[in-house]
Amino acid sequence: MTLNDREKFILHTMSIMVVDSMIKKFKNKPEELDSIPPLTADDLIQSMSRIAKGRCRKLSKLDVSNLYEDISEEMLLGTEMHKDNI
Repeated sequence: MTLNDREKFILHTMSIMVVDSMIKKFKNKPEELDSIPPLTADDLIQSMSRIAKGRCRKLSKLDVSNLYEDISEEMLLGTEMHKDNI
């Protein structure tokens, strides 16, 4: 079974977000991350646009916008659960 465009978008977007959060977490150790700046909001939006164009061509801009809002909401709501698990 293969992933549909929605699932691909979620997978790639979350990958970018996780890597970015790790960069921000370890920013206190610049010797380890001296060449990797954290993403700005504009960087994330551009990355999501590239994902949609490159891997999820069937998704409209509205689909991408709605998915981003859904992902953001779920991340905020899931924060407490993740704190308990970590």
